[in-house]
Amino acid sequence: MSQRQAPDPATVEAFHHAALLQRALVNNGEMIAVKNVFEQTLDTHAPISAGYLDVVREVYAELYTKQDADYHTVRERSTFDDAYSLLRPAGSVLVLNRLPGTSRNVTAYALMARLMEDGLVKEVWPLSFGSASIFPAKRLPREHHRGYVLELPPDEDDFEIHDSFGANLKVVQDHLNPRHSRLIVITTPDQWRRIGRGAPDGVAPDLGAARPADVAERWLRAEDPSFPVTAWLSHPQMKALLEGQSPTEVLRIVELMREARRTALRTIADASVGLDALQRRTEAAADADDAIAVQVADVAAARDNWEDDLHEWHEKPGRTSFQRNFLVTAAVLRGAPVGHIYAKAADLSKLLEGRDVEVTGQEAPGVIAMTRAIRADRTKEGVLSFHRPHWDDAALEYFWTDRPLARVRFLQWLAQAPLDEPKVAMESVGLDDRRALAERVGDFAVRWAVRHRRQEPLQEIAKAWHKQSTKGLWPLATNLLDDAAVHPASAPYIHTMLRSWASRKIEVALPLAVVSVCAGKFGRTHTGKALRCLRRAAESEHAEVADALLAAVRTLWADVSVRPLLFEDIVDWCGNDKIKDTVGRQTFAALATTADPDSDGIPLILDNPNSGEEEGFHPSSEGLVKGWRTLLSEGPGPTGARQVDKAVFLWLDAALRHRPLKDLILDSLRKAVDVRGTEEGRVLREALRACAHGWVQGEDRPFSEEREAVRQELGALLDKDLYAAVQEQEQEQEQEQEQEDPDPSGDGVSNKGTDTA
Repeated sequence: MSQRQAPDPATVEAFHHAALLQRALVNNGEMIAVKNVFEQTLDTHAPISAGYLDVVREVYAELYTKQDADYHTVRERSTFDDAYSLLRPAGSVLVLNRLPGTSRNVTAYALMARLMEDGLVKEVWPLSFGSASIFPAKRLPREHHRGYVLELPPDEDDFEIHDSFGANLKVVQDHLNPRHSRLIVITTPDQWRRIGRGAPDGVAPDLGAARPADVAERWLRAEDPSFPVTAWLSHPQMKALLEGQSPTEVLRIVELMREARRTALRTIADASVGLDALQRRTEAAADADDAIAVQVADVAAARDNWEDDLHEWHEKPGRTSFQRNFLVTAAVLRGAPVGHIYAKAADLSKLLEGRDVEVTGQEAPGVIAMTRAIRADRTKEGVLSFHRPHWDDAALEYFWTDRPLARVRFLQWLAQAPLDEPKVAMESVGLDDRRALAERVGDFAVRWAVRHRRQEPLQEIAKAWHKQSTKGLWPLATNLLDDAAVHPASAPYIHTMLRSWASRKIEVALPLAVVSVCAGKFGRTHTGKALRCLRRAAESEHAEVADALLAAVRTLWADVSVRPLLFEDIVDWCGNDKIKDTVGRQTFAALATTADPDSDGIPLILDNPNSGEEEGFHPSSEGLVKGWRTLLSEGPGPTGARQVDKAVFLWLDAALRHRPLKDLILDSLRKAVDVRGTEEGRVLREALRACAHGWVQGEDRPFSEEREAVRQELGALLDKDLYAAVQEQEQEQEQEQEQEDPDPSGDGVSNKGTDTA
């Protein structure tokens, strides 16, 4: 047996480069998608990778502004160098005041890549705006020679950036200058008009727009070096297609161009395929120019969703509903084995038509006939591919438009497709195949929901997959939403949808999905939005939602900028009679019963890495007291197993180990139970004393003199407060008696009559 040859280094390098580009370019949505390609760019605690910046350099198409050269002509001038010159001085701030989808993020990182290339910055970092409406300059990191990119969150119903942002940029410059750092701010024209007053002169220049043909050329050459770019872009019909398009739309057209070319090459190479008009037209082309003309025409038709061709196909004499349903199923389950598509098409036919399609015998047309009927190719592995670019998406668009009364049942079928048991003798029978099918369905649902701005597909999936959570697809559903919430092509709509779901009271699946997403990448990337979603979801009365809040709270707490508002929310929940014994207690316990592994046992809610600085977050005494009162009112349970036991043990351990925290901890506990003149105070005090006794000694805790000393100190404080309460009560009784007998002469005669003192 011959040994495998070692790959050529140049081939390996080319492969890695292609893989990098594939990850960067695999989006059919926005030009700005490059910013969220790699997982580390989703984390604002990690720098942008050099490979990421390499890709940005390769696909960046420069911006041009138009200027009147004279009365008759207009010339264009590149503005990249102008923007770069503004960033060269230390402490510079540049505002990219542009609409989404207009290369604004790619421009920002292309400028940062140039700064790195010239040695003016050593690292490039994304910045999170945080959850507050004001971005304080003191939040900027203190490291030197860094470039920062800050994308401002959009103004929404329950949030908008403070209008002092522009005026505050001078303070930001003063913070950046001594550290030789730079900042690029990304915003929109409407937002900047509102918040830009008082900004330093010249920070928001008009940089013009990228030429559509330039955008297409850069991305085509990056994705496919063998693509005949010049011939395609010089074609008159292609020029007309690209004219006036935004970079977002250009990328959609680029993907159609590549798909059309791949289809044509595959058709020419496969001599066994001879059933489609595209093949006949392509093979009949006299030269390459004619072949490109055919493919360009297909791109134009795909931009119109092939409506004329699909109408002709649907209305062909003899066309059956099973064939139509087979096309819809193949379009949804792209990449699935054809046998599974065949079975699922039968299920869809039964749901829509109300009758069974017998597919186990030989009465219905078989897989081969159905494949040819929908004009698809079938690989040796049994996977279908269509002869025309965008044909599958266009078929779904046609179905959705043409059959409005079938939409509800179609969505039901869509959500159930990965849950139903596979048909006997079908290819897809394993758990991995079921998950792969679920991923295809989920991918379709996200694309469909975003394109049509309708949440029904994702809503049906969330409810169905949660209802049958034993099938193991619920985590996949939440991961699907989490990914969509951070992908720039889908994030704007998904964020709106999550806010809507968070307020749903009846369906547990929808607010539960929101809380789970807030504990994932969405919570780390868009912490402010996640926090606002949690506020709404906290009103849910479902115990499952309350439990899920714990992970989300801990995730958001990791962002120091979020802590003030998150703590304020938790305190409000602890004071809300409807949810204080569920959401309030659980979320406070999430921070009060857990310690960071590197903090030497300090509770999360007290663990502040900047505790020695004025700007560091310090929870208010009033807030801690309200949280502890909610926690101490927890019902009976095994000693040491309740949340309140875990919290008291952790806090008293911290008081023992960390002397600077001792006074704060003991003071918070004594005030929490100091509810004078009420039965509540007695109950809370007894609960705290019992927990403290269990902390000193228990079944798995041998007696400790040090712990006993702290317990006695706490007990003395409680006794002191109790004694003060008794004194106050006696004084109040004396005052009441004096009011009943106010005669100072002592003759025993009261103003009220014959009452005696």
